[in-house]
Amino acid sequence: MSESGESQVYRLESGRPADQLRYRNAAGNRRRLLVIARYQGPELPKALTNPVVDAVGERDQASRNWRIRCAEGRFEFRALAVEQLEEFPALYEPLHQPFRLSASDRLAVLALLWLLRIPGGTALLRRWHAHRH
Repeated sequence: MSESGESQVYRLESGRPADQLRYRNAAGNRRRLLVIARYQGPELPKALTNPVVDAVGERDQASRNWRIRCAEGRFEFRALAVEQLEEFPALYEPLHQPFRLSASDRLAVLALLWLLRIPGGTALLRRWHAHRH
């Protein structure tokens, strides 16, 4: 269960490789992923509510037994690895703030890119850059 007390529903992402399952939860400004590599087992539902993943038994050469407990049921399977990832993009926003381009910076970049398109533009840019230093 999440810290806020609301249920977490992970939805199966389509278009993934056949032996990899990827469930995504996007609640608020956080994204959580449940990635199961080299999945072997029964067909899982398209959505998992409040999943809890446990390793079962010892790991052999290539894979391990796992168990998912969720509101939809209990599922046992074999997989190479199970990863639970959490993306929190708002965490980095204050760090990127000092490097954000201003309107004048964007205009200068557009002008410089336009110069590259004309014949001899690279030579002009080299001379301009050499003159700056």
